[in-house]
Amino acid sequence: MAVRVLWDALAASIDRLTLAGWIQIISAIGAVAAAIAGASAARSGRGAARTAAKQLPELQKQVEINAAQAKAADEQVVLAQEMLKAATAAVREAARARTDERAPLVVALLEAPQWPPLIDATRDRMPYGNELRLLDHRSVAQAEAASPERLFARNGERNGLMWFQTRGVLINEGATTARVRLDDEAQFVEATTARRERLLRPGEVARFEWGAGHTIAEWADAREKPDPPNPLGACFLTITVFDSFEQGIFDHIHVVMSGRPIVSVDDSFDEVRLASREPEAEMGVTVFPTRRTYRSDGPRRDPLPWDGTYAAWWKERGRRATKPA
Repeated sequence: MAVRVLWDALAASIDRLTLAGWIQIISAIGAVAAAIAGASAARSGRGAARTAAKQLPELQKQVEINAAQAKAADEQVVLAQEMLKAATAAVREAARARTDERAPLVVALLEAPQWPPLIDATRDRMPYGNELRLLDHRSVAQAEAASPERLFARNGERNGLMWFQTRGVLINEGATTARVRLDDEAQFVEATTARRERLLRPGEVARFEWGAGHTIAEWADAREKPDPPNPLGACFLTITVFDSFEQGIFDHIHVVMSGRPIVSVDDSFDEVRLASREPEAEMGVTVFPTRRTYRSDGPRRDPLPWDGTYAAWWKERGRRATKPA
């Protein structure tokens, strides 16, 4: 309607229009066209908005459905993983059970440490790998039995090695032959070519002996500084057992001999001595439950059974725990 009125007015006065007038008329026509286009776009926008408003609940519902489906899929994945884990564990346990049926089972029994201990003034530590072993008859011959009557001052007299000897037996209660290996300071009593390794048939018993100790100064430190638990009052042994074919298992039998055999001398700050009686020394031997490793499981590095006991002491001195078996 507005355009028709504008056009009639233009026709009545067209012969009197100047250039400026023409420019104004053209501008007005453009403004009217723009207004008409804007109104049309607004009407289209309102229609689109009404359509979107109608579709929005459906879209939200679809989003919720998709989220629920995704959650259900995740739960199915977790369930499948748990089922796979359970099935794998069942297969592993079945394989272990079959291995156990044909594997050796070696049990260790040890006596209390022999009393009194021995003192070797020629040693100031346990022997290294290329040195004379502690249980060699020459080492035993050069040592002397410790006596509560002898006093040790805080000087070089405490550098001697005071060591204990204990004996034990290994019994193969399994169904197959075992190959047994002892640590360096343990050996089988029966004369064999290899004093620290031998085969043990089902039902067979093998006697062995073990010697270990610390310097007198270290034993005294264990008595004077018991907290946190002090490994200078303990000696460690590991016995390793293999099945005869070395295909199924290997076991570790861990043993600790510990106590506080050195005591302070009454009314003396500088001197210590051996405990007068064996109970006072609190010496004892602990055999930990056998740790079995299945070769099918691959290698692993479990902490040794005494690591937790002495961890605080080792940490204070910046040392790591003993090497895992």
